Amino acid sequence: MVFGFLAGLLFLPQTNTLNMIIFLSLTTFSSLFPDIDHEGSKINKIFPITKVFAKFFKHRGFFHTIFPPAIIYGLAYVFGWTSIALPIVIGYLAHLFSDGLTKMGVNLLHPVATLRVQGFIQTGGLWEMITLVVVLIIALTSGLLKFW
Repeated sequence: MVFGFLAGLLFLPQTNTLNMIIFLSLTTFSSLFPDIDHEGSKINKIFPITKVFAKFFKHRGFFHTIFPPAIIYGLAYVFGWTSIALPIVIGYLAHLFSDGLTKMGVNLLHPVATLRVQGFIQTGGLWEMITLVVVLIIALTSGLLKFW
């Protein structure tokens, strides 16, 4: 969620279609969406009905690719809801970016092809905590500067 919030802050100056609070809320909350394929995820705890996706999709499979945000934006474009879809897609992609920093990584083109992105961070490890703190400090300080 911290990456979603930071991404929202970074893209906020390029948008003028939504209220700032709504934009940042959508980018932050939508950063949870890719984990809909993990039964114990935060998004599935908030909306238990979505656990059904975890029954049919493996974790870091299809929902951890570029296809869901492309589909979301494409449908929004057709229906004229791009101002709502943009922060959702930004938050979604922020999650994929952060997962791409981990050793487990993500395959951004699954199941069509392989475009594996992975980093050095062990999930639940020291570097994950350090990264979280650094990104949180950056997000909070840049957020305070924007609001001040």
